[in-house]
Amino acid sequence: MTHRFTPKHAKLATRPIPNFRGPKGEKVAVAIGWHLDAESGVLAADMKPAAHITALGEAAYGVLTALPRILQLHKDTGVPTSFFVPGYVCDCHPGPIGQIASAGFEIAHHGYMHENVFYLSDDQQREAFAQGNAAIQRITGALPRGWSAPGWSVRPSTVDLMAELGMLYDASLMDYDTPYVIDTPHGALIELPTSMVLDDWEIFGGSPYPGSGINAPAEAAYQIWKEEFDGIRHYGGLFTTTFHPNLTGRPGRLLMLYRLIEHMQRSGDVWFASCEQVAAHAKTLI
Repeated sequence: MTHRFTPKHAKLATRPIPNFRGPKGEKVAVAIGWHLDAESGVLAADMKPAAHITALGEAAYGVLTALPRILQLHKDTGVPTSFFVPGYVCDCHPGPIGQIASAGFEIAHHGYMHENVFYLSDDQQREAFAQGNAAIQRITGALPRGWSAPGWSVRPSTVDLMAELGMLYDASLMDYDTPYVIDTPHGALIELPTSMVLDDWEIFGGSPYPGSGINAPAEAAYQIWKEEFDGIRHYGGLFTTTFHPNLTGRPGRLLMLYRLIEHMQRSGDVWFASCEQVAAHAKTLI
């Protein structure tokens, strides 16, 4: 007997943007993205560490200690950036998050309590988006234009909801090297693809709770990220990062990031932009 295999997996209606370039024809777009999870990253999956002050302090380091250095880095280099901030972090740290907005940098959606939407019902997912929107709007006075998925989990209903809410872009998927389009019943959503290669958690990730971590040298990250940038510059595309302030915002790693940005700036043919700026430009090309 012959059995016919029928693929059974979720699919999105996606289409690439042919020959994507920056607004002045630049071959590579660089959008530095920071995921400012702070305490929500520790508490999202398990409320047990709610009294684990070491783990909570390590997470809060990204807001309390690293964030001013990061803002200074972007001021020093003139490179735009985007901060993906859970609503819970906005509510816990309105002053520091307000400094991001005052500095003119984008604050984008990252859930309310860094929820992994894969484990939520549709109603719970909608509530997480609503709470996150409200928390960001309280700080910036405006609704966020984009979202990046905590834990890289995205469902078909997630992108449908984002389009329904009028959001411009998602920054979670990994299908292409260039921005592309997701068609939904509520209109087109721009996708800014990322990669785990450009996620610092894969190199430096860890927490005092439950007690594990990786302590790679900053030079290892520099080599990986420089190679990826050089490759994207060769082929053309989008270089966008997932940096966590409590990880890459550590002193030695931040000095390394200055070097990486200097390398990119010397390379030429590069457009530095926020995620929102890249998505807005991409939408003009469809």
